[in-house]
Amino acid sequence: MPSKVVAGVTVVSTPGLTITEYHGGASTNDSNLSAVHEVITSTTPTLNPWRCPEFTEYILMIEGEAHIEHNNNNNTNSDDKTPASTDDNDATTTTELIIVPAGSSIYLPAGCRVRVNYPSTAELIAICLPAYSPDTEHPEPTTTTTTTPAHATNTIPTLHKSIPVVIAPTLTITEYIGSVASSHPTISACLAHVNTSTSDAWQSPIFREWVLVLHGTLHLQHGNDDGMTTIVPAGSGVTLEEGERVKWVWPDEGGCVYVPICVPAFSPEGCRREEEVGSAKDEDPGTMVGLKELHATATATATGTATGTDADGGKSNA
Repeated sequence: MPSKVVAGVTVVSTPGLTITEYHGGASTNDSNLSAVHEVITSTTPTLNPWRCPEFTEYILMIEGEAHIEHNNNNNTNSDDKTPASTDDNDATTTTELIIVPAGSSIYLPAGCRVRVNYPSTAELIAICLPAYSPDTEHPEPTTTTTTTPAHATNTIPTLHKSIPVVIAPTLTITEYIGSVASSHPTISACLAHVNTSTSDAWQSPIFREWVLVLHGTLHLQHGNDDGMTTIVPAGSGVTLEEGERVKWVWPDEGGCVYVPICVPAFSPEGCRREEEVGSAKDEDPGTMVGLKELHATATATATGTATGTDADGGKSNA
């Protein structure tokens, strides 16, 4: 059955910024994956330092925008790999800016030197694999010169536009990371909106799933536990192991907003869903047809194009 329901832990609370961890070392003692919900209410631009994390990070912009600076670690001599200056004014460094608008995501490979800032109010989900740790983030000191860490890579961030993958009368699911939106077969992350009380069909996915409930309530009925139901209220998270037979129910008339993260990435076949008349995705026959078509197109594109992938399933930019 699902893991214990755990209330999100506020890991950062300052004027204008709240970061709530739903999964990770501080909330669930999970070292494999962390997921936080960040809300920035200040209109003053943030001034975060450069960093070169050992973990891969995915940022899903819900509201506002993020400014991502990176320099592709051009501060390393290509002949002898001797670390050089990381002074942003040094001639060996070429800094580029990527703007991540609402409704988009950005993939930050492990070892990529970046600086992430927000020019005004924003709301986002940040996912790290393995889980975020202060010891593996490697923020740079405010001095003008540092050395390149041994784990640094020549990868660059990749921007992706989200794609609505489920459009049903009572349920909309928008994929930010995954097979459809970003050609990531090993992880998917979506933002789901339920607009009224409803439920979906039983399923027994082959993937593991981390869930963040931002608003409303989620009920998970268990197919092998004599009618047991796990209640996940707003501000809480839960983990579903692969193969668990569950039925998702959203009892609130006011709906629900949640974030499902799947490893490996969600697919209609991997979901092993049991069609059910009247369920959220079966109410309109076109809903599942459209979802399957999107995944079929993504699969055909992936298998028909010779693109390298890194260990996390993202397109290689090395």
